[in-house]
Amino acid sequence: MEALSQIDSSGQRAEKSSDLADLFYYWQLLASVAQPQEFATVAADIHSQLTEMPAEGDTSAKLFQNSGVHLIRRSDVLLHRTKIAGVLLRIAYDEKLSAGDVRHIRALSASGERVFSSSENLLQGIFLFDTYLSPLLGAMTPTFWAFAAHRTFGPLIFSLGHTINGTRSGPGEFLHLLPSQGAVRATWSLSSLPPMACSDAIAWWAARLDALFGVVGDLAVFADESRLYNPRKHLQVLLTVEQLFRRVGSLLTSPRDAHVQRVLLFTILDTVERLTGRDIDRLCHLPFAEKKLKELEASIPAAAGAILLPLARRAIVALRELQDGFFMQGHSAGGQVVGLSKDVAAARYVKVLRNATHGHGAKSAHLIDQTNALLAHHDGGIPHDLPLLGYLYLLDWITRPDDYRRFFCKSN
Repeated sequence: MEALSQIDSSGQRAEKSSDLADLFYYWQLLASVAQPQEFATVAADIHSQLTEMPAEGDTSAKLFQNSGVHLIRRSDVLLHRTKIAGVLLRIAYDEKLSAGDVRHIRALSASGERVFSSSENLLQGIFLFDTYLSPLLGAMTPTFWAFAAHRTFGPLIFSLGHTINGTRSGPGEFLHLLPSQGAVRATWSLSSLPPMACSDAIAWWAARLDALFGVVGDLAVFADESRLYNPRKHLQVLLTVEQLFRRVGSLLTSPRDAHVQRVLLFTILDTVERLTGRDIDRLCHLPFAEKKLKELEASIPAAAGAILLPLARRAIVALRELQDGFFMQGHSAGGQVVGLSKDVAAARYVKVLRNATHGHGAKSAHLIDQTNALLAHHDGGIPHDLPLLGYLYLLDWITRPDDYRRFFCKSN
């Protein structure tokens, strides 16, 4: 009853406000809770209303005439395979159960208590796939191109066919009246999309997720040195992968707060290092980042790239602009910064900022002089799009299933 009341209230609000955000939220709720026998009808009705929606000021033009509906199915087999780690960890850390005594487990289960719940609340995204779609749906931030309704069997995505503003120019809610620092200039614009861009981008992303979960759901990948399945290793990889997607998704939904995005970038880069072995010096080295972008441009189909690649390109521009903050370099021999090339100095400067999440100033003796010099040479201007490096490296990582399969097999 509570869900029905919320849907009814949302519908009334959408009708009263005539605001697209309210309308899309109402549709999102409708599709999320529709009964199985009604689901197809509800989805078709929402799509029909999307395609027939008139443009403001010109009723003959259809605002979302190229909209689409896309269903991604999540296999129950994936849930079972990822749950195995939690079951075996309960056995490993429960003395009675590991000794073969299951009486307390039966009693707990009968009373509705948690039994095999090791870290399960850190792995919620695997159930509805919302976490794993968030970077895709936010791939054109701060513009908006699609929204999803999440169901137990998988998400239903409604694509718009072109981009619209994803934020309001003023406060969208009372909390936006509190101080925060957003972009000082626009590095994006509303854009029309190729006819197949939305479908191709969603299909490409779904294929990458299929490959990813084919690896993280393969128990043989998580064998130890004795070639025995290691549930600890498996669980930690699952948690790290979800952490990467969740934090990139959070980054893309925070365009109003540059500081939040920057902190998220640092933790994303740490997570990427954990999944690839590449440290922050390499990930923030402009030639390396440019190489990764070129590889993505070559591997992602052109239509899909219209949605998936703009943020990655903006990240490269921002990393290049970061070097302009070294205001003393014109007075240095060869244009170097404290004896480093601009590319290396910029990467080291990002590392200085990452380390400053614990407070500014280096603790290690061998870093003190360089840290002090970099802070003195740079004006502290951080391009608003620099955190999009986190999205670039997620995009790069999910294109390489063979690489991360090998990495997981070798790592402990």
